[in-house]
Amino acid sequence: MSEKSSGKENKNIKALFSVVCLCIIALGLIVYFSQGRTEKRSVNENQTLKITTTERATEVQHAVTVTETTEKEKTTKPESNTEKKTTEPQSMPAGEGNTPYKSFYKYPLTEAVDRGYSEELSLDETMGDYRAHPAVDFKGENGDEVIAINDGIVLDSYSDNMLGGVVVIDHGGKLVVKYCGLESISVKKGKRVDIGNKIGTLGKIPCEASQGAHLHLETKLDGKYVNPLDVMGKTE
Repeated sequence: MSEKSSGKENKNIKALFSVVCLCIIALGLIVYFSQGRTEKRSVNENQTLKITTTERATEVQHAVTVTETTEKEKTTKPESNTEKKTTEPQSMPAGEGNTPYKSFYKYPLTEAVDRGYSEELSLDETMGDYRAHPAVDFKGENGDEVIAINDGIVLDSYSDNMLGGVVVIDHGGKLVVKYCGLESISVKKGKRVDIGNKIGTLGKIPCEASQGAHLHLETKLDGKYVNPLDVMGKTE
C-alpha cells in the first residue's frame, strides 16, 4: 500500500512540474512577442521622424532657394536701369555760346528766306487748306549741305512722310530745333555736333512740295514754338 501511495505522489509531482514548465514557456512567449512589437513600433516611429525631418529640410531648402533668387533679381534690376540711363541722350548744357536770343548762331543753309514764321492761318497751296506756319523756310537746291546752327546733341533722326528727312537737335538753353526736308542724314541719335557741322543734304518736303527744295526749320524754346530768326538773332 505504501508503494501505491508513493507512485501516486510521483505522478502528482510530474504533473505539477509539467504545469510549471508550460507556464514558464507561456510567459517566455508573451515576453518575446511583447518585445517584438515594441521594437517594431520604435522602428516605425524612427522612420516617421526621419521622413518628417527630411520633408522639413526640403521645405527649408526650397525657401532658401526662393529667397536667394529674389535677392539676385533685386540686385540685377538696378544694373539694367543704369545701363539704360547711360544709353539715353543727355540734354545739352547751357553756356555763353548757346544762349537763345543772345549768342551767335549760324544759318543752317542760305540766308534767303522763302517763307517766314507765322502763327496766323494762311492758305497752304500744297495741302489746299488754311494752317499756321510755325517755322522758317530757307531757300536752297537739292543736294545743298545743311549745317547745325550751334553746338548740340542729336535727340532724333528719322524719315517722315510729310516732312521728309528730319533731324532734331538740342542746342542748349532749352532750345530744340527740328531740321526738315533732308534728302540724306549724316548724324545719329545721341551724337554731339559742333556749330557748322554737316547734318545732311537738302531734299524735298512732301507737305510743301509746291515751294520746291527748301529747308523747313522749326524752333521750340522750353516746349513752345518761337521764330527761328528771332531766337538766332537774325533778320529776313
